[in-house]
Amino acid sequence: MSENLKTIVVVDDDPNVGLLVSVILKNLNYNVVSLTSGGELLDYLSKNSKPSLILLDIKLPDIDGYEICKKIRENNIFSDIPIIILTGISEMDYKVKMIDIGADDYINKPFDVRELKVRINRILRRKDNDSSLNPLTKLPGGPLIEEYVKKLISEGKVFSYAYIDIDNFKAYNDVYGYLKGDGVIRYLARMLVDTVKKYETEICFIGHIGGDDFVIVASRDKIIDIVEEVIKKFDDDILGFYSDEDKKRGYILTTDRMNNVKKFPFMTLSVSVVNVLKSMHYARIIEKVFEIKRFLKSRPSKDKSVYHIDRRINE
Repeated sequence: MSENLKTIVVVDDDPNVGLLVSVILKNLNYNVVSLTSGGELLDYLSKNSKPSLILLDIKLPDIDGYEICKKIRENNIFSDIPIIILTGISEMDYKVKMIDIGADDYINKPFDVRELKVRINRILRRKDNDSSLNPLTKLPGGPLIEEYVKKLISEGKVFSYAYIDIDNFKAYNDVYGYLKGDGVIRYLARMLVDTVKKYETEICFIGHIGGDDFVIVASRDKIIDIVEEVIKKFDDDILGFYSDEDKKRGYILTTDRMNNVKKFPFMTLSVSVVNVLKSMHYARIIEKVFEIKRFLKSRPSKDKSVYHIDRRINE
């Protein structure tokens, strides 16, 4: 399966419909995953990278399309996946209800191949052009992160905010080029999503502020487990992005900001974690995050990722 192709998940308990749609979409150069129940879809989402779009039959043998849509829209990791409902019901009230529960579009069965193609392409173009998502990782950007955190604060939620920064990323970009650097960013985005969704946390949100800066918002009782798994996974995987020559040498050589040739360690993560207090202003969260970030950056060069958590309960 090519990583360059968009993946569409087709969920329909009629194998003939699934086969027909799969053939159509493969001919349009999409990767296709065919499933036959709502349970299979939820299991697939929990174990795989996010698909580009879901084609969902409204009448399934286990969980109906309404409930599936609701579960997807309530999960902050999956909530931005476009959903097109496949339906054999033509009543307008029914269609309005489908849109109201979070479907992006619907198409009547039996459908015209040209109509299916147009509706899919239109939704995917709109998602690609969504300025609220980071164009490289398709994760929510700064405004959506702030909006989500402020909403939690207004609801009196107790949660933690983790700011993730890649150390020595600029040096890596300078030596290996921006395409390789983008590969590291996409790897980290996928790894964060895959790690967070393993934890059954009431609050879960992953954002990409830009560059090599990411955010995880999660329940306090889960954040340390999540962060520790993230930094271990990053440290285990990151050497795979370096050449054998650099790995043997143990560092990379490039010029610093003063144009002096300098040794740079391999990339690691610095993670600043803040336990958010009730009624805390968003600006104060960011201020505390950058206090921790300055502390972590002031430490001597390290060969492993680190995190620091602000456990203060009084302002």
